[in-house]
Amino acid sequence: MPKRISDVSLHVYVTPETLDRVVATVRRVVDQHVADRDLFAWRFTLPVEPDQPDHAMLETQWRLDNPDQDPGDRRTYEIAVSLVGDAKLLTGANLAQLETRLMLSLSTQDAVPYEIRTLHRESFDLEENRELI
Repeated sequence: MPKRISDVSLHVYVTPETLDRVVATVRRVVDQHVADRDLFAWRFTLPVEPDQPDHAMLETQWRLDNPDQDPGDRRTYEIAVSLVGDAKLLTGANLAQLETRLMLSLSTQDAVPYEIRTLHRESFDLEENRELI
């Protein structure tokens, strides 16, 4: 049965200390989401370059919300989560549920500026596409 890969890209504008808490929240929410399902998930975190539009948007949002404060060591990070499993388990509704859980958890815990996007793609045969890797 073909597998689907769903990628959730979460951009946050935070300090390094807050990033640790946000990553722990994302890990907890994703772990709960995949529990008791035949899904595999992995996560990685990368800094976003200051010249990228995602950074500019989130920094502007933070500055509008905090007009007289210095951003200090805040920067934008991407927390990327990939889920792999049967297509019937990775539906639009299923991913919308994950996005909602992530948004609620972030809003109540750290209330940081964020942006979230989801992308679905069908998996491919690694053996067949080895030269592309």
